[in-house]
Amino acid sequence: MKFIGIDLAWTYKNESGMCVIDDSGEVLILESKVFSDDDIVDIIKKYSDETLHIAVDAPLVVNNETGSRQAERELQRGRINGHRLFAFHSSRSFLNKTFKGIRGEALSQLIIDNIPDISIGFHEYESSIIETFPTGIVSGLFPDIFPVKYKRKKGMTFEETVEQMQILSERICLLEYQGLISGFNGKFNVDGKQITRKIHKHLEDKLDSVLCALGMYMIHQGLAEARTFGTDKDGFILIPEITG
Repeated sequence: MKFIGIDLAWTYKNESGMCVIDDSGEVLILESKVFSDDDIVDIIKKYSDETLHIAVDAPLVVNNETGSRQAERELQRGRINGHRLFAFHSSRSFLNKTFKGIRGEALSQLIIDNIPDISIGFHEYESSIIETFPTGIVSGLFPDIFPVKYKRKKGMTFEETVEQMQILSERICLLEYQGLISGFNGKFNVDGKQITRKIHKHLEDKLDSVLCALGMYMIHQGLAEARTFGTDKDGFILIPEITG
C-alpha cells in the first residue's frame, strides 16, 4: 500500500509537490518541480501493483458552472478540532477563465485511465483518489500549532513566515522521533540563514505534498478519522482529524 500526496500547481508552468509514503511510514519520495500530468502518472505507475491512496490538493470534481461547491460551503460551516476553515471556492467558469482548464479534473482522469481499479472517492481498502486541503490537514493533525502561517501572507515578514515553516516541519519531525514515520527529516530542511523566497515556495510545495500523503497514512493507521465535506458526485474535500 502506498500513500501519494500531490500539491498540484494550477498551471503547467509552476512547480507541483509530490510525496510517496509506504505503509510502514517511510517517506520514499519528496520532490517539488515542474511536473507534467504524464510525469506524475509515470511515478504513480511504479506502484500500480499495490493499493494506492492518492490525495490531491486541487479541485477534482467541479460540476457547478458558477458560485461554489457544496464541499466548500460545508467546510466553511463545519469545524476541524474547533477551527473554522475557508477553502478556495471553485467553479468551472472561474477555473477555465483564470487557469485555462481544471487541472485536477484532467489529472484524476489520466490516473483513472492508466491505473487499474482506481476511482475518485474515499475507499478504505481499494485504490482511491481524494481531494484534500493542507491547511485543513494541519488543523486536523496538529491543532496544537494551528494556525501555523507557513505560507506567505500579507502582514507578515518573510522571516516570520520562515519561522512558521520551521515550526510545522519540526512538528512533522516529531512524528519521526515518535517512530510513526521515517525519512522526512533527511528530505526536508528549512535553513533560515540560506532560504530565499524562491526556495521557500519550493519547500512550501514539498511540505503541502507531505501533508496530503501524511493525512491518508494517519487515517489508515487508525490515528485519524476521515472527515468528508461534499459528495463524490459533485466534489468533496477530505480532512484527517486526530482521534483520542
